[in-house]
Amino acid sequence: RQPENCGKCHLGPDHPQKEVYEESKHGVAFRDLKDHMNLDAHKWVLGEDYTQAPTCATCHMSGHSRNGGKVTHDPSQRISWTNRPPISTVMDTDAEGNVVKETDPEKRRALITSTWQEKRTNMQQVCLHCHTDNYVNAFYKQYDDFVVNYNEKFAKPGMSVMNALRDNQLITKQDFDEEIEWTWFYLWHHEGRRARHGASMMAPDYAHWHGMYEVAERFYMELIPQAREIVHQAVEAGKTSEAEAVTKVMDDVLSRPEHEWFESQRALVAEAPRHTRAVEAPVDAAAETETPDEQEAPAATKEDDETKVEN
Repeated sequence: RQPENCGKCHLGPDHPQKEVYEESKHGVAFRDLKDHMNLDAHKWVLGEDYTQAPTCATCHMSGHSRNGGKVTHDPSQRISWTNRPPISTVMDTDAEGNVVKETDPEKRRALITSTWQEKRTNMQQVCLHCHTDNYVNAFYKQYDDFVVNYNEKFAKPGMSVMNALRDNQLITKQDFDEEIEWTWFYLWHHEGRRARHGASMMAPDYAHWHGMYEVAERFYMELIPQAREIVHQAVEAGKTSEAEAVTKVMDDVLSRPEHEWFESQRALVAEAPRHTRAVEAPVDAAAETETPDEQEAPAATKEDDETKVEN
């Protein structure tokens, strides 16, 4: 029942659920009201024995008044997204509780015994003890949009670049023997997970600054430049067709509207010298000013010449 129990495993840079919980309003409410939550009671049912705040167990495992107080020891029964892999997927599971990865629609339907929609309904029944329907639906709309944005903008493009490099043998099949593989791992396994977990439990700092901000930085400032350097080295090594294949994948990614700002600014910087007018060398005023002794005498006039003749 105590969040600290879950924190033995669920914390740290790659899955900071405990830190995320502590930042969220749920965690704040728990710290403030924990003395009123009957944590040591034998029977502990949300909506009957306490309503002050949720702990990890409340949302993911404990019984509540809407399900007859039924406890589960399988947290996945109330989770609709799995945010552990590089690309988040919905939690459609088979008879053994494994996430179904089959993409063929008919085969997929045959394998699924518990849908992500059913799992979401299970969780929403917990949420509705304290929140209105509109609030709960709005949260899930925001959460879904966040995860889809992460998937489509960074995770799928990043994986496509890594697959292109590996398929064209510009990096080896051995994991972690090249810098870009460490970069990709940090992007999805650390920053990407922090972002998704922050969004899942309403912790804005983890969702943004410890999450999507760092995902974007890792993608634009490390993953793409490192991939381009590998392509450059491939060209120098005579692997032209392989380099072109990877370049096409990167160009397709970066030409999309959500990445256009990045490439357009790089293009402006590259073209700047062509649009800059030549600047004349500055005039040294001191050097241009002659002293009286250095100044030439004015040219003689016709009248001066005539005076000299008469004299």
